[in-house]
Amino acid sequence: MISFNLISKVAMFPLYYSFHYNYLFGWFHKKFIKVFKYKNFIFNVNDVEIPLPYYSSFIFKTYELNDRILLEKNLTAQHKCIIIGGGIGFIPTIVNNITKNKVLIFEINNKIIKNLKSNLINNKIKFKILNYNLLLNKTDIQKYYYSNENFLATSMFRKSKKKIKLKNILFNKVKNINDFNTLIIDGEGIEKHYIENIKILKKVKFIFFEFHNDIFTNIQKSKIFRKLKQEGFFLKDKFINSYYFIKH
Repeated sequence: MISFNLISKVAMFPLYYSFHYNYLFGWFHKKFIKVFKYKNFIFNVNDVEIPLPYYSSFIFKTYELNDRILLEKNLTAQHKCIIIGGGIGFIPTIVNNITKNKVLIFEINNKIIKNLKSNLINNKIKFKILNYNLLLNKTDIQKYYYSNENFLATSMFRKSKKKIKLKNILFNKVKNINDFNTLIIDGEGIEKHYIENIKILKKVKFIFFEFHNDIFTNIQKSKIFRKLKQEGFFLKDKFINSYYFIKH
């Protein structure tokens, strides 16, 4: 019997290559449009490292679609957010626009920092950026991250030929970290580290994260869900492979 998940994947395949990852639309955006417009916000994306077809996601507004839908549906003024992975500044902008609270961003990719900061300033976002990997546990320290021609794939766990020395910072060295009650994780595999050590961030009551199927197996996902349950978190909402958990 054909599973629903298989049917969904088959159905999504033509949509993905028609809109989110399309060479023709990607070329058109990079050549003529050059910026990503969302609501009243504008993001410079023409000088970031991503494959040409991904630029089509800026035309059809499918960039960070899963996370955006989940955040816009659930965020309120009560959420004071730490964001793991700032990217071009899109998610931090969405978050600050809804909550009106300053966001604390950890971004490991040295190449994207300038673009991230510029986009946040231009969109009048309240933020603080730390160009570090936030560590909750010394035993999980990572020495390198991997980068290629796609900043979206920057990861400590998705290996590539380009290995870059990583800067780490322990949570207790971050000023005012306990002022934040929400953790938003888009770190390409680092989700496991934060969830396994979530009790260290005593003030965190809300967690948003996305699973990447090329990094996590179903068994690993199940273990992470069990850990969240053990720590008193329950699933409040989800959209495709993005999740929102709240602590009881």
